[in-house]
Amino acid sequence: MMKQSLSCPVYLLGLLVFPLVTCTAAQVLITPPANPLDSASKPVANNFVSLSIAIHFFQDYSRIGTEGELPNTFSRNLLSSLQESTFLAPEIRIGGTSADRTTYVPSQNTTILQVSGANGIPLNVTLNQKWFQQCFDEENFPSGTKFIFDLPLMRNDSLALNNTIQGSKWALGAIGERRLEAFEIGNEEDLYVGQGVVPANWTVVDYVARWKIFSSAVSERVLVPSGLDSNKKWFQGLAFSGLGANPAWTTQTAFNANVNENSTLKSVSLHNYPAGNAPWVNLGNTFMNHTAIVANLSQVKDDIAFLGSSPSTDDIVFNLGETNIDFTNLNMDQFEGVLGSALWTIDYILFAASLGTTFGYAAWQPIATTSSPAKVRTPWYGLKFAAEAIGSHQGPIQIAPLDIVVVTSNLSFTNTNTTAFGNSTQTQSDPAQLLTSEKISAYAVYESSSLARIALINFNEWNGTTPYPRPSAVFRISLPPSNSDNTGNSSSSQSNSVSTRLLTAPNGASADSDLTFGGIMWNYTTQGLPQRVESVPGTVQVERSTGDGSITVKVGASEALLIDIRG
Repeated sequence: MMKQSLSCPVYLLGLLVFPLVTCTAAQVLITPPANPLDSASKPVANNFVSLSIAIHFFQDYSRIGTEGELPNTFSRNLLSSLQESTFLAPEIRIGGTSADRTTYVPSQNTTILQVSGANGIPLNVTLNQKWFQQCFDEENFPSGTKFIFDLPLMRNDSLALNNTIQGSKWALGAIGERRLEAFEIGNEEDLYVGQGVVPANWTVVDYVARWKIFSSAVSERVLVPSGLDSNKKWFQGLAFSGLGANPAWTTQTAFNANVNENSTLKSVSLHNYPAGNAPWVNLGNTFMNHTAIVANLSQVKDDIAFLGSSPSTDDIVFNLGETNIDFTNLNMDQFEGVLGSALWTIDYILFAASLGTTFGYAAWQPIATTSSPAKVRTPWYGLKFAAEAIGSHQGPIQIAPLDIVVVTSNLSFTNTNTTAFGNSTQTQSDPAQLLTSEKISAYAVYESSSLARIALINFNEWNGTTPYPRPSAVFRISLPPSNSDNTGNSSSSQSNSVSTRLLTAPNGASADSDLTFGGIMWNYTTQGLPQRVESVPGTVQVERSTGDGSITVKVGASEALLIDIRG
């Protein structure tokens, strides 16, 4: 879900203006339309950047202490930072395979117990009612936070349905109607056969039959008696793995089996983890690769098209209910915990938004463990950048990927990087940047049909150990006249300059620390509050050309730049 993007005050610290530098080099030409074309996204929700948290970790994210005695201020501050960017608080889905394996035990004294299993996924989780009361305490979250809560479907014994009813009662009692976005029932049901919990001939038809029994029971025994608005829909369905890669388990096959026979679905969800810890996986080609991101996410086009093909389904939201780099919880810090992952996160979110999905996963470690301290992980910076790109506008927000054209010419650019780390001056001996759609990604963000922001990502891989200074790609961007709005009328609110904020790290793509966005850093030591890094440029003003009103900027290898054309 998303918004407009007026920076919070701390972002205005360190406002700098840099001189022009002239040279002869290849440059990327971008001409964003002043108004969104038909190919732009449908309106994107302000809190598009939302989160999915496994149920067995949720107490750690929301509370601290072995029994969750106190709110987790670190997590709340990070969630509040996203809300400051987008006006709306992120939605939070509590779910996963562990949610599907959960039993609710009234007599249990401890808030949560779990039996460990493979890949960090518990074989069994048990919760008491206090867990719900503490974890969903409003003090833990920014105002307006809403929740999707995943209930078990995996069990099929005589007590399974009553267990799910118990969980839905406790969840609704703790969350309340105002904060409940939806109940989800089941998780990655297409994988049940491989987990040995259903017969080998289990099909999507069997899933739909069981899901309708459980969802009807939750409605009749919990939602209706609790007085929830009967005009609203309260369920998210499917939650299949692999973007429906199994052709027998897709959005269309589920609807053909009448999953929405009773018109109870407000949204459907598929899960997507683009890669695991396979031998062929590497940071530069697998993740810092716009072409790979487009190919991966384009798989959802058929699902979105299907939902939009009928009046009976066109109001149902398509969610990426779980998505991240790593699909087997292998703690692949060489990919997940570095700047390259933050760049992947930005591109992944913005392209997903342009297709018409919603998105989620968490990006910080909320508490210390025996092997790692509590910390802000690098994907956080991707979430924050994407949230700022979407912004807090109260009207329609649309996102469109931009085409790039590469030319060679004399150019002048504003050098925004050299003061930051002193190693970003490009020379003729440096390797040329790969200026293709694989390594260069650009997006336009529109507010009420008017161009507001541009996001640029340079996926060319560079590290602090690379034996030459950080090279840069030079972008020349044609902009609408600074003195006219989207109707062509004069607008005094427009500026003759634009403002830019850079996502970077001195050690490049593999950096696992010292990341900054607009000169701001987020740490556990500040409990997730923003910290100004004085040695790094903050918001940088770039003057428009006096001739055609265009701008020219540099983006270093393994960096991303957010441009606010309103200055």
